[in-house]
Amino acid sequence: MSVRWGVLGTGSIAAALTEAVRAEGGEVVAVSSADPARAAAFASAYDIERHHAPHHELLAAGDLDVAYVATTNDRHHADVLACLEAGVAVLAEKPFALDLAQTDELLAAAQRAGVFLMEAMWMRFQPAFLELERRLEAGQIGPPALLTAHFGISLPVDPTRRWFAREQGGGSLVDVGVYPLTLALAVLGEPEEITALAQLADTGVDAQLAVAMRHPTGLASWSCSFVADLGVEATVAGPEGSLRLHAPFHHAPRLTRHRGLELVEDLVVPGAELGYRHEVREVHRCLAAGRTQSERMPWELTRTLMRWLDALRAQVGVTYPGR
Repeated sequence: MSVRWGVLGTGSIAAALTEAVRAEGGEVVAVSSADPARAAAFASAYDIERHHAPHHELLAAGDLDVAYVATTNDRHHADVLACLEAGVAVLAEKPFALDLAQTDELLAAAQRAGVFLMEAMWMRFQPAFLELERRLEAGQIGPPALLTAHFGISLPVDPTRRWFAREQGGGSLVDVGVYPLTLALAVLGEPEEITALAQLADTGVDAQLAVAMRHPTGLASWSCSFVADLGVEATVAGPEGSLRLHAPFHHAPRLTRHRGLELVEDLVVPGAELGYRHEVREVHRCLAAGRTQSERMPWELTRTLMRWLDALRAQVGVTYPGR
């Protein structure tokens, strides 16, 4: 029997995940939105049998194996909690919650219910990320000493959209900065010191952020932006060369190895084109095995990421209503 999914949210990521679920043999049987018309339009476009508004009506039928929460950032806590309390497994889009306190509440709820829960950090399942890990473990560039990364995109400055809306948990850090942060933690471990500078939008969230991190074995320098079209690339360097994840680095189609100015290797990464399917496979695998968390994206890593996101937001003065 195929895995039956419900999707909370009707944005572009919800659409991409819907297609990935079907490509991996699952079924999307229900979709929800705060707006009945959006829910109906999404269901029609993707041939989904049920559509609901408000969101939690999606849970009433009791026929879901797993829910994908792709609502706005401010809703993640309430929507994930509703699914867990209904006994439904959850793949929760990042940022997982608005802060560590909310994160701990959700992890405790999943533990009480004995239900699978995973943050949708799809980068950790991508072939290029796994290839980078293998090469670093093999010592191909020596001990990693320096990481640089940038995730800079230019978006319309619209205070009503989630990217810039403080009441929706907006800001470049929690939306795209989480990718270089995750990469830095994977390569260099937890930092001993962090320094952040930000340019805030008129709405009070970070339009862009520059971060320096000192780790026990090296340094990381990275940036994220909603107002600068810098690109999405990352490089890890050691004493014997460097490894570059080409754009977009969070699902890189190419990985190159350099020694000085010499290009030593240029790898076209097989499987990069599968996108979200790697993440969906992990959810299906964990559900089949009866697991409550993924070894590749465990709850403790979600806590660690949120702890550092909180620390960075505190440094630059970004807060969310009621938090």
